[in-house]
Amino acid sequence: MPITNRLRKTLNAAASHHSRRKNDQFIAEGSRCCYEAVTRRPEWIEALFFSRSFVGTIEGSAIQSKAQANGITIEQIDDKELQTLADTPNPQGVLAILKKPQVTPPEKIVDPFVLILDRISEPGNMGTILRTAWAIGLTQVWLVKGGADPFAPKVVRAGMGAQFALSLPYVDSLADAASCFKSLGGKQFWVTLPQADISLFDEQKFSFEQSALVIGNEANGVSDPTLGKGVTIPMPGHAESLNAAQAATVFLCEAVRRNLFKGR
Repeated sequence: MPITNRLRKTLNAAASHHSRRKNDQFIAEGSRCCYEAVTRRPEWIEALFFSRSFVGTIEGSAIQSKAQANGITIEQIDDKELQTLADTPNPQGVLAILKKPQVTPPEKIVDPFVLILDRISEPGNMGTILRTAWAIGLTQVWLVKGGADPFAPKVVRAGMGAQFALSLPYVDSLADAASCFKSLGGKQFWVTLPQADISLFDEQKFSFEQSALVIGNEANGVSDPTLGKGVTIPMPGHAESLNAAQAATVFLCEAVRRNLFKGR
């Protein structure tokens, strides 16, 4: 069956980065991301495409089942046409075009602690941190404006479905994040600093509960360290610091070790 004019227009717009930004659209590629999208956020999906060769595969059948359950129609297109839309050189054969969710400020604290990403700029780091946050049991991550777009293609691929599972409220600045956190009943505001005296492994001095934890920008660190207490990862070696995603993973896994998400 030929593609309708409406879908052709959607395809052409999705192929342009400028049009995607203008229309608040984003693309999810690959079986894992698309499966999570049709399962968790079917209302965001504007179009879902399978390449001819993807139809009938195990992954394709799983996505098709979820899509049908949520009333989503799958359009089949030629492999070459899907490849022109994809951001990867060797796409897996499935691609979704979605509407970005509305940007909103935080309205409540829903987890044992709040993770705040302070202008994380590298797409791979942003996506990896979101996926790790999802993996350990967080349901929300606050984002300070000025960082990578969490729905940019590289961030979505690195997140591997995290964007469809997490709530991602925005704040204009770290100062606004601190103020909002306190107004919602939060207690301690922690900022990650390589030179801080308090170790994240010191359970007498560092606690996650009713706290916020700020992961700073890759090049410049936390934008305003005076807003909270400093906490660090002990590094007996001579490296100056860890990659932002690595550092976030260490902190988040320590939260798991302390059984903050037991029973989830």
